[in-house]
Amino acid sequence: MPEVFRDGLTISFTKILTDEAVSGWKFEIHRCIINNTHRLVELCVAKLPQDWFPLLELLAMAANPHCKFHIYNGTRPSETVPAGTQLAEDELFARPPDSRSPKGWLVDLINKFGTLNGFQILHDRFMSGQALNVQIIAALIKPFGQCYDFLTLHTVKKYFLPVIEMVPQFLENLPDEELKKEAKNEAKNDALSMIIKSLKNLASRVPGQEETVKKLEIFRLKMILRLLQISSFNGKMNALNEVNKVISSVSYYTHRHGNPEEEEWLTAERMAEWIQQNHILSIVLRDSLHQPQYVEKLEKILRFVIKEKALTLQDLDNIWAAQAGKHEAIVKNVHDLLAKLAWDFSPEQLDHLFDCFKASWTNASKKQREKLLELIRRLAEDDKDGVMAHKVLNLLWNLAHSDDVPVDIMDQALSAHIKILDYSCSQDRDTQKIQWIDRCIEELRTNDKWVIPALKQIREICSLFGEAPQNLRMKINIGKSLEGYTQRSPHVFYRHDLINQLQHNHALVTLVAENLSAYMETMRQFAKAEHSEFDPQTVRVGSRYSHVQEVQERLNFLRFLLKDGQLWLCAPQAKQIWKCLAENAVFLCDREACFKWYSKLMGDEPDLDPDINKDFFENNVLQLDPSLLTENGMKCFERFFKAVNCREGKLVAKRRAYMMDDLELIGLDYLWRVEIHEDFIQSCFDRLKASYDTLCVLDRDKDSINCARQEAIRMVRVLTVLREYINECDRDYHEERTILPMSRAFRGKHITLIVRFPNQGRQVDDLDIWSHTNDTIGSVRRCILTRIKANSTHTKIELFIGGEIVDPADDRKLIGQLNLKDKTCPHFLQPVLFSSVRIGTGTCPVCFFMWAMFVASPQSCAASSSMYSW
Repeated sequence: MPEVFRDGLTISFTKILTDEAVSGWKFEIHRCIINNTHRLVELCVAKLPQDWFPLLELLAMAANPHCKFHIYNGTRPSETVPAGTQLAEDELFARPPDSRSPKGWLVDLINKFGTLNGFQILHDRFMSGQALNVQIIAALIKPFGQCYDFLTLHTVKKYFLPVIEMVPQFLENLPDEELKKEAKNEAKNDALSMIIKSLKNLASRVPGQEETVKKLEIFRLKMILRLLQISSFNGKMNALNEVNKVISSVSYYTHRHGNPEEEEWLTAERMAEWIQQNHILSIVLRDSLHQPQYVEKLEKILRFVIKEKALTLQDLDNIWAAQAGKHEAIVKNVHDLLAKLAWDFSPEQLDHLFDCFKASWTNASKKQREKLLELIRRLAEDDKDGVMAHKVLNLLWNLAHSDDVPVDIMDQALSAHIKILDYSCSQDRDTQKIQWIDRCIEELRTNDKWVIPALKQIREICSLFGEAPQNLRMKINIGKSLEGYTQRSPHVFYRHDLINQLQHNHALVTLVAENLSAYMETMRQFAKAEHSEFDPQTVRVGSRYSHVQEVQERLNFLRFLLKDGQLWLCAPQAKQIWKCLAENAVFLCDREACFKWYSKLMGDEPDLDPDINKDFFENNVLQLDPSLLTENGMKCFERFFKAVNCREGKLVAKRRAYMMDDLELIGLDYLWRVEIHEDFIQSCFDRLKASYDTLCVLDRDKDSINCARQEAIRMVRVLTVLREYINECDRDYHEERTILPMSRAFRGKHITLIVRFPNQGRQVDDLDIWSHTNDTIGSVRRCILTRIKANSTHTKIELFIGGEIVDPADDRKLIGQLNLKDKTCPHFLQPVLFSSVRIGTGTCPVCFFMWAMFVASPQSCAASSSMYSW
């Protein structure tokens, strides 16, 4: 039988009372529905003492004046209260409140309930107090809280006023454990809200009950406070729902324009005051902040408090403290909450929130600072008037200036700073960017510790401006006035226009060059003061960057200004940079950086003023000690050498090559000083000349033969030393050279190499390779690979002589150094999957064998299998 009530009746009456199709049914159907509803009322009265929730829910549905059925039949007259009859109040339980829409069938249902003694049973059920709980009270009072307008004054006074007094007392006396249990069971029913609302509606029917309504409102708030203080998560969620319902109702009544006499006691102002006095925010912030839905309900409360101007600075402190040192989920939820609310904060509240950020920044870990930076950046998103963005930009700037902030966190702060400038919706955003560039330049002038961040920031802000079309670009000499230069497109501010303006206003290239020179002087003094073994790659005490970074970042910035600003580097700055880095380098890396920088400067699109190339080359590059040149130094020299001689007409560029049009090339003498170590070579020449002069004198004196012999031996020794010196210089280069070293510049005795492969099932022809005794073993390997068309990347060849493998480390040895003798009987080795190599000279074979083994990938084997079989 319970299934019939719970399923059958519930589904049926829900369909016939609330379905949208009600308006399409005929009158006979409606008459049947109301007749069946009367029987439902009879059943509900019969089962009323048993607290059957399905039947009580159906009773609430049948007594709801706003259900589809009663709305459609709103004009039906009442049969129990016919129009025009004058019946006493105590003879009726309900009467139509509005003659225009009497909803007579609903009146008849209520009177039916009263006639069956339902109100008396309901009254007695409450007053007995047996087995009552929040759910039962809500289910019993709900039907009549909905149709309170139809109840007669007599009915309300007799049956419900005692209930209105009893229910709050009963709920207030509930133990905390029982209330917590009720809160858990309440789930999504909103029972407490329903009880208070129904009691308020019933009390409002009796004149002079304003104090009762006020007490009910106060009681509702007291119950909410109890639930917040004692409940677990579900209970707190329900309590928050109640708070938000109260907030919604007071907000509605505050903006409703009605009769002042009907004004509700609980206003928005009183609700905000209650939240303040009872520390509701502090209670809510204690736990459950890891739940997004919980924080969402908290957000609604905070928005109400902010709207009522009741949010204190202490509340802000409490909100911020709620996430300090907590789990990532809590931090994320609170940060999201603040990002949403910050737009509604007053200037004072916003300043205080930023003070909270600064206080947390001091002792925060790296990860916490990253989260904080992300929050701060989000605050400035979608800022139309620029007020919030201005505050956030200043905050990020100040945080980045903290002495204890690591470089990576500082970079993140400055990166967020750039994003805000980039996404700014402000109308004067270009002016805003330029103002921040000016602040960076001021840091560059006054704060030695902040040079590198300032340069990076200037570069990033400049990069926010677009590049100009190629036809609007024009190289400008930084040493000349920009008065004749005007921006061609007044409506677009291009990057090179900005850099030109900065150069004009601040002489930025000169400023950075002088800063670099001053820094190098500081490092020079540092190195002298017992720091001669200092590693330039390490960060010294009191700095954030290594010496290499300090130099490279300044050079990178200068190149950015020249390249993107379409500027020429002039003589004073070019000489200043060369002097402090190349001539007076503190570390070897300084000179290397200088060589690389000037090589880039003299690339295909040079940034050094062509008018000063010759002077700079002759008075700076050619004056550098040749022994200080490295590979990068030679590249730098080559760039200048070609550029200067081409400009002077001594070299003519022809596609990828250069044709010499004048033998007197500028810098040629220096090139000889670079290629041959002049001091040593000159010393050898001086000794040889002295010995030669002595020999010429002794040659005339036949009695001085012994002296002449000693002088000749001395000359041989000098020549031997010179030869070994040149050989050693050649050996310093380990790769194969296109231009052979002097020791191999002549061809040795001709030799023919016969390469013979083992026969494994098919005949393979021998290979003849021509070589000479002054060729290397490595050349032989490469020649064999070339002849068999094997891939040198995937193929390895091993050579054997007399059964002994030739070490690849000996590839630089000459064939003439193998000390092979004619007519030597070879020791023949039978190879297994190896190829034999027989070598002979001319027509007279040299009696020895060389074995060649190929170790190759399947791809390389396949490539050569068409010619040779393995």
